[in-house]
Amino acid sequence: MLAAVNPTKTAAWKALQVHHRQLKKVSIQQLFEKDSHRFEQFSLCAKDIVLDYSKNRITSETMDLLVALAKECEIEKSIQQFFSGDIINETENRAVLHTALRDFSGDPIKVNGKNVK
Repeated sequence: MLAAVNPTKTAAWKALQVHHRQLKKVSIQQLFEKDSHRFEQFSLCAKDIVLDYSKNRITSETMDLLVALAKECEIEKSIQQFFSGDIINETENRAVLHTALRDFSGDPIKVNGKNVK
């Protein structure tokens, strides 16, 4: 089963709310004036795709708080359960097999010790 953590009840969520109240007073222009490398810090490039999130009210502190939220919600554990074939679909009481549908490698994907590929 996945961790049953309500993100809105975590310390990280409360910290994000405080951070949001502070950051909403700052303009995007001010953020760029303060950091000349903002685009490099808050964008990703993969082949011909560019994800530019520098033009959002986000700072390094925002990223740290989001990581803290993910940790409090046990996201890494949930991802591991997802990829290892654990039963995480509580409605149907079974593993989710999205990975088997999208994995074109020769590696086995096992559920209950059986390769489902």
